[in-house]
Amino acid sequence: MDRSPAKFVLLLMAAATWSFFLVGDAGKVQPSCVGRERDAFLAFKQGINDTYDYLGSWRQERQDCCQWAGITCDNATGYVVKLDLGGRDYLVGQISPSLLSLEHLEYLDLHHTGLRGPDGRVPEFLGSLKNLRHLDLSYTSSSGMVPPQLGNLSKLEYLDLSYIYFNNMSMVSTDISWLTRLPLLVHLHMSYINLSSIADWPLVVNKIPSLKLLSLSECSLSSANQSLTHLNLTNLQYLDVRPTDYRA
Repeated sequence: MDRSPAKFVLLLMAAATWSFFLVGDAGKVQPSCVGRERDAFLAFKQGINDTYDYLGSWRQERQDCCQWAGITCDNATGYVVKLDLGGRDYLVGQISPSLLSLEHLEYLDLHHTGLRGPDGRVPEFLGSLKNLRHLDLSYTSSSGMVPPQLGNLSKLEYLDLSYIYFNNMSMVSTDISWLTRLPLLVHLHMSYINLSSIADWPLVVNKIPSLKLLSLSECSLSSANQSLTHLNLTNLQYLDVRPTDYRA
């Protein structure tokens, strides 16, 4: 048997290299979710009637909320960055203030659910989720005024508040100046919100040059067609300001 020093050294080097890769792979531990965020989801679930048990994975004994339905975490930190419950109209209940514990949340989609604020309105506290880039509350069941606190979401790129109504009553806004505090906004959907008392809406949207899509159909806009001449959005690719009585 050949026991030359050179071959022995090569064998040692190969073994050391293999051990390095094994240790490296073992060290790549996926971070689990943060405890306070897990508690926030459990508190949120308490106020939801879930007919089809979509939130069945949201249980205390399942410690890692990053593996729960509808939740996505940052692979490096374990913080929750996305909550997507959209399209599940069987989820009925309250949008809980416990969501404020999700300080790193970037994406919140609750569209076409039966979720609304504790007082039956779109919650003002959503304006405190400062890292949100995507917010979709369309086709949810709320009434009352659009909260201007949403203007605090300065990182927002996508906002959909269209077709939010309760008992055939649509949302109302008498002041949309808060939109000018969203300098990164690209997609804005506010169809079916009553904007009849707002005459200067073109001046407001002109202050959001990043807009590529603007949907304000069925908003009872005053003199919508005449106002179009005042729009100056060089990046705009889609515009919908169809009147309330529009018929296809």
